[in-house]
Amino acid sequence: MKAIGIFEIKTKLSQICEDVARTNEEVLVTKRGRPFVRIVPLSRKGAGGSEVWEARERYAGQLQKCEELTLPEREVEPVYNPFNEKDE
Repeated sequence: MKAIGIFEIKTKLSQICEDVARTNEEVLVTKRGRPFVRIVPLSRKGAGGSEVWEARERYAGQLQKCEELTLPEREVEPVYNPFNEKDE
């Protein structure tokens, strides 16, 4: 695992992310020489994918089910608006 300082990450983030995705190698980000965060690749494992992709697909499936529901019509009472009255 590579260790890269936060300043270098800030200046080269897109290239570092591309390298992580291409090589599947994690990068440890350091701040003042101490471990701070990790950048890890998200990759699909076979057809199912990683846990993140599986959760995303479950969520998308739930959204499709919600879109199929129809709500009953409801009556809305008019709201009094004093600005609609004409000056006399």
